Amino acid sequence: MTPQVHTEEDFPKGHPARFDYDPASPEAKEWARRNISLKGERDFPVGHPKAVDTPRNTNHVPIRPGIDPAHPELEAHTGRTPEQAAAVRAANAALAARQMETPMLDDGRVNVAEIAERTALDFLEKQGHEPEEAEALLRELGVDKILAAKAVVGVKE
Repeated sequence: MTPQVHTEEDFPKGHPARFDYDPASPEAKEWARRNISLKGERDFPVGHPKAVDTPRNTNHVPIRPGIDPAHPELEAHTGRTPEQAAAVRAANAALAARQMETPMLDDGRVNVAEIAERTALDFLEKQGHEPEEAEALLRELGVDKILAAKAVVGVKE
């Protein structure tokens, strides 16, 4: 049995660049109806939502970065409603107000010793010591012993 040979066509039937193009053929007329318009070559096929001659096309809808064209009332890039976006901004502002600036050394490195002292003082104050008393205990015992006690007690912050 001989194998079937299928030749690949460069262009579909009716295309002007096809080897057997006949402008009067039904295929050529259909190709022209689908692909040629009075305004020039078609950007989109017939019936495509963006085609100019398609009813209810979406060409008038602006495309902006991060905004869903179907829901322009939502926040850009996140898709949150205005109420959700306001709640997230309020929550982030509350968190930002509680943050402390990281202590830095003159050479640009983080001052780890100062962070350890702050942590030890916070622990002592949460244990009921007054700030002056906590500083006296810190000088007397040292940071290492207080942080070791904090690890043993397991204080939740």
